[in-house]
Amino acid sequence: MLNNIVSGYRSFRLSIRWLPEDPSEPTSTIVLTGARTGIFVDTRFLRNSGDLDWAIAGYRTTDSSLVNRDLETSVEEVEEKGTNSILPDGTTLEVGEMINPETGKMTPFEEIWRDEEEMDASSVLFIKNTLGTTWQGRVGNAQMGLGRGRDGAFWAWQAEKEANSKWVVRYATRNTDKERITYLPDYQETVEWKEGTSVKWAGDMWVLLERGRT
Repeated sequence: MLNNIVSGYRSFRLSIRWLPEDPSEPTSTIVLTGARTGIFVDTRFLRNSGDLDWAIAGYRTTDSSLVNRDLETSVEEVEEKGTNSILPDGTTLEVGEMINPETGKMTPFEEIWRDEEEMDASSVLFIKNTLGTTWQGRVGNAQMGLGRGRDGAFWAWQAEKEANSKWVVRYATRNTDKERITYLPDYQETVEWKEGTSVKWAGDMWVLLERGRT
């Protein structure tokens, strides 16, 4: 349902630079964010191998230009501090410091992002199971899930909705059965779902974290 209010954001990273190295983009990095609560899911897959580079979920809070990400430790815990500025071409430059996955050390970085606003409130939905081990989010034609299985193994996937309204997985960890992924239900099926309450869905209990307000 379209309105004049932004309900969510899809952010695509175009490049990353670990100072003092040159910029590059070895991953498919997508972040889905709820406009009201700041909830986000963030998955990053290496393009050349399809392996998972990084996956986190939680809430984004801002204090002036400082961005903090506070994450559920049962999924993944990451500290990142950065400042954002809009470049003349409309992309966003993020400058800050975070752990470099290749070295395990806090390292200065520069990232270029392309952000897309989602005005269709009915397409925005974020949930996590009551154990806090699985998160799933949808903004417009992008959807992703991430979490840990009972064996402790981490899994994640990215999916895109094609023109025929069919969801297609673009990237997934090897321990993910693409044919068994359950995509978030359409808005009409979740009319009775209330934010902050628990609902039964797909054989599990879930907390509704944010949904677009129509």
